[in-house]
Amino acid sequence: MKPYKLFVFTSVLTIPLSACLIPEPTDYYVTPALSGQLLDSVTQQPVTDVSIYLTDEHQTTSDSTGKFALPPMVVSDDMNKRRNKEQLQFIYEYADIMIESEGYQRRLVNVDGMTLPTPALDINTPVSINMGSVYLTPLAEGEHVYDRVYQYTEMMRYCQPTESQKEIDCIPVPEGKTYEQVSPNRPIE
Repeated sequence: MKPYKLFVFTSVLTIPLSACLIPEPTDYYVTPALSGQLLDSVTQQPVTDVSIYLTDEHQTTSDSTGKFALPPMVVSDDMNKRRNKEQLQFIYEYADIMIESEGYQRRLVNVDGMTLPTPALDINTPVSINMGSVYLTPLAEGEHVYDRVYQYTEMMRYCQPTESQKEIDCIPVPEGKTYEQVSPNRPIE
């Protein structure tokens, strides 16, 4: 066999084989999907057109009933950007959602402080948290949204049966579960 034919023959065999060895990018879910309903803490009415965001690229807006759904933040791991578990955990631990609207005090909620439906975040499986009712404090007449410091929520555990979300920042117990079934997964206070 002539040398150039051998080169072409081996190239034809090795290119498809090397393509099989390149791993597919992996998607990691570094934050849970969040949903809920934004309500005015005084009137109990839904608050519409509110921005809920983690980053400029990862955001949503509340609808006409005050409901919102923020998908999980997904980080893709490919050959150009290899991430280890510690880097992904860092993103999760420092993720905060900002809830911001003209006429209301801004709210910042630490995602790492929210109770998960499982004891730990599994970055390979999407997780959803229904925050239930999230109450926004109206600003005084003439007060600008940046005149007042945002309200920060560091920890959000499951609501106990005697607690109201209006008085305490907590997550409603998922439908079909009891507080006793989910309470071991609440953050340590």
